[in-house]
Amino acid sequence: MNNEEDIESALRRLRPRAPSPALVGALGRELDAAPASGRGVILRWAAGLSAAAACLLGFLLFGRAPATVAPAYQLVRAEQPPASVDLFDPVRLQDGSFVRPVRVRWSNETHWEDQRTHTRLINYSPSEQFGLIPLETY
Repeated sequence: MNNEEDIESALRRLRPRAPSPALVGALGRELDAAPASGRGVILRWAAGLSAAAACLLGFLLFGRAPATVAPAYQLVRAEQPPASVDLFDPVRLQDGSFVRPVRVRWSNETHWEDQRTHTRLINYSPSEQFGLIPLETY
């Protein structure tokens, strides 16, 4: 047997002992005689005040009447300008073939408006893609 197995078997055989009656009695006397600390009073006051503040905050935030009308946005304009295409010099890959790197950029833009409040929302989303076009050489 190696040391690890010896240690593991010894640990398996261990059983906790019951505390002595003198220890149980001493702990009981100490717990009964412990005076109320000032820290416990402070914690109880802090817990009560924070609960009252949470109730007040909840009443202020959720006690109001809900908004009667939600915004009704309507599409006013949609644009997609022409895409820009960038062609780069051909590149030789490790297998000996040639490819031409290409980058394409475009954007989409939509304008929305709430007719009631004249609030406008502009959604602009630029996009870019990069790719490789294989070239055949003879």
